[in-house]
Amino acid sequence: MRRIRKKAKKTLDPIIVMLLLIVFIALISVVFSLVGINGSVTYISNNTLESSLITVRNIFSPNGIKSFFSKIMLSYSSFMMFINLIVILFGFGVCENSGLFEAMFSKFKKVKFPIITFFVLILSVFAGLLGEVSYVVMIPFTAIMYKYLNRNPMVGVLTAFIGLSAGYGVNFAYNYDDISLGLLTQTAAQLDVDKNYTFKLLSNIYIMIISGLLISFIGTFIIEKFLVPKFKRRFKIEETVESKIYSKKALMLTRIVFILMILIVTYTIIPGLPGSGILLSYSGDTYVEKLWSNSSPFSNGLVFIISLIMVICGSIYGFVSGNFKSSEDLSNSFNHQYKDLGKMFVLFFITAQLLEIINYTRIDSVVAGRLTDFVSSLQFSGILLILTVFIVILIVGILIPNTMMKWKLLSPVMVPLFMRSNITPEFTQFLFRVTDGISKLISPVFGGFIVMLVFAEKYNQENEKFGLTGLLKKMNSTIVLFIILWLLIITGWYIVGLPLGYGINSTL
Repeated sequence: MRRIRKKAKKTLDPIIVMLLLIVFIALISVVFSLVGINGSVTYISNNTLESSLITVRNIFSPNGIKSFFSKIMLSYSSFMMFINLIVILFGFGVCENSGLFEAMFSKFKKVKFPIITFFVLILSVFAGLLGEVSYVVMIPFTAIMYKYLNRNPMVGVLTAFIGLSAGYGVNFAYNYDDISLGLLTQTAAQLDVDKNYTFKLLSNIYIMIISGLLISFIGTFIIEKFLVPKFKRRFKIEETVESKIYSKKALMLTRIVFILMILIVTYTIIPGLPGSGILLSYSGDTYVEKLWSNSSPFSNGLVFIISLIMVICGSIYGFVSGNFKSSEDLSNSFNHQYKDLGKMFVLFFITAQLLEIINYTRIDSVVAGRLTDFVSSLQFSGILLILTVFIVILIVGILIPNTMMKWKLLSPVMVPLFMRSNITPEFTQFLFRVTDGISKLISPVFGGFIVMLVFAEKYNQENEKFGLTGLLKKMNSTIVLFIILWLLIITGWYIVGLPLGYGINSTL
């Protein structure tokens, strides 16, 4: 008992850890601003490459304090990962409380655990098409699925999070991020090396598909061997939880309605038919842009669409099966998933402030500028250059979770640097996408990391309290092995010289 108590005292609550990070970054801003730490940042402006010297700003200066208090609520309310999670949980709450999820998953209890793990990983790679929205969909979904399969939902949460992050950017189809990143890559290549260079959308399709499959297959072995044994394999549903009525009739009717709604939504995103395409954007040259751009009604309303479909399906199953006996039962279901998630609101608030402080002090940009200058000064090429840049992107990614923001800072330097080392821009962008995803596994300021953390705590049935550092300790060997796996894929592909996509190789 003494050992357990002693261990518990050393465990810091995630909220305390995040507050300590705020204090640390704030103090760093004071020291760096007094010393005059600066960095050179190269960026694209009006189709030209421009460089500027930026210094770290003190958050405790009069302007820093004014900025912090003027944006304290705005930064919280504009944290889209948080807003999306709140909305999506409406649907998850109704589907679970109606008994729909229990009816869907319970019959798969006899499926072998490795098959379940592989299913989650391959689905996570596919879900990457949704971008950061995939985290608020897949993590709660996997936790609930594992719960009704009598497998530890905490393992499901971590498996989904690892699959989403390790497979981030290598999904089996392109989304708007790939187009936006490609345009930055193309501009950086044209302005500094080859004015006739054109980035092709399908340039990385071969390596994306094959690496996605490798991540799913080999990742299943890694998780089953190194992550699962660190947790209880089985999940015990509380005896106080009332068992829901199973109804084949309700399940069949729900399936029919679900298919009809999917067909309706599909019709709204198909152009050229009578009354169709109303959820597509009018701007953009390609279908992907019309579907996923920032002005697309479908892209902006996707979380609400998913949640609405779940609410309708859950309601139908609930009332037809008899699990819902009144409208009050339905109303109470909307907040069902918020149980044991009160800490979520605090964690997202603190994370929003931490991101705002990092943004104001410009520590992220200074670090990125100094690291890119360091890489540029080295006379590296080939594998050594790839490994060095991999580490640099990983460090920058911890401070800057936003994919586009990172590439805006790095592409003007990295793309020309790799081209002069006879490495194609397509390979450079793929390397960035992979490392960007891996950095999301360990970045405490990434919204998906907070989603993973709160759901891991929600379904924690272990005898010990992990905390943020304890949870990372449980995951460390798994994360390291995924990093090694990715390094083997990237370097192996480069050494062998396999084509990245149709007509595109690793080298020029």
